[in-house]
Amino acid sequence: MLSLNIGIIFFYVFERLLELVVSARNKKLLQKEGELKILNKKESFQMKTFHFCWFLLLLFESSPDKVLSGNAFVTVVIILVCAQILRWIAIFTLGRYWSVDVYETNSHVIIDSGLYSYIKHPNYLAVIIELIFLPLLLGCPAVMAIGTVVNLFILKRRIALEEGALTKQGDYAIKFAGKRKFL
Repeated sequence: MLSLNIGIIFFYVFERLLELVVSARNKKLLQKEGELKILNKKESFQMKTFHFCWFLLLLFESSPDKVLSGNAFVTVVIILVCAQILRWIAIFTLGRYWSVDVYETNSHVIIDSGLYSYIKHPNYLAVIIELIFLPLLLGCPAVMAIGTVVNLFILKRRIALEEGALTKQGDYAIKFAGKRKFL
């Protein structure tokens, strides 16, 4: 029988794999529409590698007896479900423009509706929440600390890359002036 901690980790691995499928589909759609230039493939590889290693570390540090229980379990699960909802709303709002890669196209539209009318990076907010609360749920303080710090460095670079590309492709700076990155 699959233990609760392993089941939770596999759920999140499946979710990440689903994101890769959506990203690949979106890439094909955009390639059909015209030129697609992926920026900094090394950065995308680093992000994917980080998430792979993060899941491995969760597997090594977690155990069934470390998983939160009672009200703490329920509270953290609700937070994680909200983060998943936030992530998928952000992905669906961006539609074919959402990708795990950062790219420029000759037809990129700046999306500023839905969650993006309030904050610049709702998907990354969901990732930050996840990287804090999933290890908390599973009793993995080392993964929580290390993963959060490494992720913030990765996100700082990635957001700068994304915002630079979006600024070149349209009126991003005007549409997002005064909006916060996450909250």
